[in-house]
Amino acid sequence: MAKNKPIIGIIGGTSQFGQWFRFFFEKNDCQCLIAGRKTELTPKELAKRADIVIVSVPVRETSSVIMNIRNLLKPSALLCDFTSVKEEPMEEMMKRKKGGVLGIHPLFGPLVPSIEGQVIVFCKGKNNKWVSYLERLFKSNKAKIKYMKPKEHDRQMAMIQAMTHFVNITFAKVLQKQKMETKNIFTTPVFRLQAMIMGRILGANLPLYVDLEIKNKSFPKVLNDFMQEAERLAGEVLRGESEKLEKEFIDAAVAMKNFIPIAQKKTTEIIHLLFNQPIEIRKQKKITAVSGKNKVNVACLGPEGTHSHLASQEIFSKKANFIMTPTIRKAFDKVKNGKAIFAVVPAENSIAGIIQDTIDCLLDYPLSVVGSYTKKIHHCLLGRTTNTSAIKTIKSHVQPLNQCKDWISKNYPGAVLSTESSSTDAIFSSTDPSIAFIANEAAAKKYGLKILAKNIEDYKENYTEFYVLARSADQGIRKKLKPKHTLIIIAAYDRPGLLRDVLAIFADKKFNLTKLHSRKSIVRGWDYYFFLEVECLPDNLLFKAAIKKIKKYCSIVRVVGVT
Repeated sequence: MAKNKPIIGIIGGTSQFGQWFRFFFEKNDCQCLIAGRKTELTPKELAKRADIVIVSVPVRETSSVIMNIRNLLKPSALLCDFTSVKEEPMEEMMKRKKGGVLGIHPLFGPLVPSIEGQVIVFCKGKNNKWVSYLERLFKSNKAKIKYMKPKEHDRQMAMIQAMTHFVNITFAKVLQKQKMETKNIFTTPVFRLQAMIMGRILGANLPLYVDLEIKNKSFPKVLNDFMQEAERLAGEVLRGESEKLEKEFIDAAVAMKNFIPIAQKKTTEIIHLLFNQPIEIRKQKKITAVSGKNKVNVACLGPEGTHSHLASQEIFSKKANFIMTPTIRKAFDKVKNGKAIFAVVPAENSIAGIIQDTIDCLLDYPLSVVGSYTKKIHHCLLGRTTNTSAIKTIKSHVQPLNQCKDWISKNYPGAVLSTESSSTDAIFSSTDPSIAFIANEAAAKKYGLKILAKNIEDYKENYTEFYVLARSADQGIRKKLKPKHTLIIIAAYDRPGLLRDVLAIFADKKFNLTKLHSRKSIVRGWDYYFFLEVECLPDNLLFKAAIKKIKKYCSIVRVVGVT
């Protein structure tokens, strides 16, 4: 009897990308095997057992892994790879004596909630029934399959990826050689844009960029063309041949004549967005309880008396059971596991900036931001004695210490500063009367301390924005929190100019971006995640149209929630 469902094995399947596909295959009733450096099942054992074997490892390791396992597969099995360079891996896979071969390049990453609408490149090698099976499987889940020869795939990537990276690393090395100071870099608008692209590339996955240039067999020809053009143009410059050089500019402009007006319009809007638009923290009035008649469980960063706890009380009043968590990630866990209906976590401080742990958790957890609350932050000096001259040490979390450093320097210049994991933990750490603490006024009442000084923060306009999280978009609480903005995450496989293209789309629709943060990806093949806050709600028709356009550039476009 013919086998209808394959056993699918993923070598390198312990990565986020591998785990995403494992979930996808298992959801479609396929048995899935995983092998990696630390798994009990070895790649060779997996190769012998699976009907479809997918190699999902770094580019530089792909060919050697294929060579080690290609002749171990069953004759009826299909061998595939997931790399973004196709020619060399395909050559190695085609050396199989029997069986199917298929190169696969999924143009998305592990944060997309569904494969629907995503693009997958197929480079066909040797057909068998499992090639047809994967085609049907992906298409039935509404993915888009693009067929391409390995050489053509790599030729395009040589320009899109390798060439762009080479130009930018050359640009960076010249800046380094000329010893340009950072303060001098952002001068003309064109230079500012170019320097930003350069910085973005240098801050990303550099080993991957090396692989994409060295492992792509199409790149040497592209590089040779570049070197010849650069040498020819350089000769005209050094010889002072202005007429020839001007003709070169004109020829290039004629070739790009249809693109030039678009580029001029879009870059002007992008420059305005990037360099003239302020990023703001909104002030907000205290709101009443939003949890209704029955008490609900609300997770927040503890212990009791922290600003997160106070913000939670202000949002939910007393109509909630507050679950204190030792970390932000634990607060996310409580909601994900159903032990709390809501979580309140700090997102951004007007002085210290974004709270990176919260941003990371938004990437890792499938939760929704159902609203935000902005709280003014005041710090107090607390102690166990009113004798201020006895204070020798001041303890707190690192952020309150930093936010009050000028005041401390002026009033306690000789004090030793000591950090703890939270301001409340600092209070718990010692009963020594010579030790004072920086915390809020509520902590003094909660823990029986003396208030030695109030409002000691160096900047009086000190606000923290807190996100309210839930497992789904809770309309009841959203209405009472009155959100006005949409928070989205975007990301894509490395492509310089991604951010520029996305900002241009929002500019076209006349949307105001109130926040823009980036986070370097730890997933190979990626560059950065971008978090954007847009001044509109998700049901806005123009916003929906903008998101549709952005999906053409980005493999991930995820609406995280509202703020």
